[in-house]
Amino acid sequence: MARQVKDRFRDWNLLHKSVVALIAAFFVSVVYRAVIVIDAGFEMEQEMVMPYAAEAIWPWIYPPERRTDWQAWQIDYAPYVGKPDQAESTRLVRWKQGFKHWHAIERTTEVVQQRLYATVQESDKDVRWFRVELIPEGPCSTRVRLHDVARPKKYEERFWFFTRRKDEQDRLDKSLEALDRWVGETAGACEVSAD
Repeated sequence: MARQVKDRFRDWNLLHKSVVALIAAFFVSVVYRAVIVIDAGFEMEQEMVMPYAAEAIWPWIYPPERRTDWQAWQIDYAPYVGKPDQAESTRLVRWKQGFKHWHAIERTTEVVQQRLYATVQESDKDVRWFRVELIPEGPCSTRVRLHDVARPKKYEERFWFFTRRKDEQDRLDKSLEALDRWVGETAGACEVSAD
């Protein structure tokens, strides 16, 4: 009489199969995430319609001494080359978030007077592309759009960036609120001339 080999997988019940499927799904998701973040950047965007003309907002967008007033986490700028409202000008930016301090070199990449200001910042920690767009919607109404793309330099920081994403988005929210407050204090109410 021939002896039959017992098929162990046939004896597994549904609980064991679901546990194995769950473990396999976990490892597949980790591998998928690891592959995705190899060359990842993280995009944050926020916009607000402000009751001011673009001409009143523009003087707050590019001057370093005013940007520290409204841009969250940025505490100081030191100019290197060129004027900040000209493309290819550079400056040193000092950042502070809680007890963390770091610095970056910022270069202006695009400027369209009273419409667009874009920079790229590179530090030991990350590379950031920052863009402010002013879109006039009327004589006393401007849509301000902040667009920030961050790419951490270390792989593990890119992998876990989703844990910091809320802080980064809050930074843009606070920046827009502060910009609205500062422009309101200096520009006053916008008046439409009746023709």
